[in-house]
Amino acid sequence: MSFQVKYFGMLAEIAGLSDEVWTAAGGLTVGQFRTQVTEKYPAMRDKKFKIAVNQKISEDFVPIEAPAEIALLPPFAGG
Repeated sequence: MSFQVKYFGMLAEIAGLSDEVWTAAGGLTVGQFRTQVTEKYPAMRDKKFKIAVNQKISEDFVPIEAPAEIALLPPFAGG
């Protein structure tokens, strides 16, 4: 299974890119994806961020079904 991942703000800086295609064997939950992405990019481990699946903020227990667009969203300062 593969899906599009988009990084924003400091998370894009850590990853060194703004988007990539993520490939995973079998199904994933948001929490399992969070574990995989922080293993690939260890500097993200101490950062707080939300994960949106198909433009909807999702909890860790939510399954990710392909095709999906995943966005990693750091805290935003508003105005």
